[in-house]
Order: sequence, then C-alpha cells, then structure tokens
Amino acid sequence: MSALNLAADALIMQQTLHAALANDLAVTATLGDPIRAFDDTPDDPVYPYLTYGQIRSEDTSGDAAPQSTHQMTLHLWSRYAGRAEVFDLLRMVSDTIRDSVPHTVLPLYTDVFRAPDGRTFHGLLRLSVTLTLETTA
Repeated sequence: MSALNLAADALIMQQTLHAALANDLAVTATLGDPIRAFDDTPDDPVYPYLTYGQIRSEDTSGDAAPQSTHQMTLHLWSRYAGRAEVFDLLRMVSDTIRDSVPHTVLPLYTDVFRAPDGRTFHGLLRLSVTLTLETTA
C-alpha cells in the first residue's frame, strides 16, 4: 500500500502548472500579469482567460516508487473574432507546460468550439500529469 495523498498531489500538480504559466513571458503577455487563470471565473472576466477544470487523480504506484497520475482539463476562453486566439492559446499553454513542468505531462486532447453565448470561443486542453515521489535507499 502506498502512502500517497491524492488530494495533496493534485494540489501540487495544479500549483506547478500555474507557476509554469505565470512565469512564462508569452503567457503573461497574453493572459496578463498576474495571469488571468482562475478556479472560479469572476463575474465580469477580462478576455482571454483560463480556468482550471475537472481533475481526476489515481494512484499509479508500482514496485519502483510511489506515483500518482492526474488528468486535468484547462479551459481557455476568448472573444476574439474567430478561433485563432484560442488555437494560439492552446499552443502557447501546451508548449509552456511541456517545457517548464518537471513532471511527465502528456496532452490527451484539445477541442475548440463556440460557447453557448454565441460570442465566446472555448478551448479545452486535457492533460495527464504523472508525479513520481523520489525514494531514498
């Protein structure tokens, strides 16, 4: 039985992703400084912005080391005329996370569609992030 705390690991994973995004110049040039990345969307948000969505965590430990894997959805929101800004945000966020997060990160899928309000484009980026705990012998 591993001694993982999946909730604590999920929080670490989200904080690590947030720090990587907040410290990237391209991201802050687009999403502001401090970045507009929210757990709970403000009543009157400034576009574009990012929201943290569903997180699913599981213990994927093996014989070698304790490990947890987290699937997380990032939501990107834009009111730019057309999908171009959302695609650019998806690329930028994906590149930043891939290059800056010290964990195994696999993009699972992206999706871009018009939100129900008819004015906003909504991009989804679903990630799988694996955290492996270092063990000492």
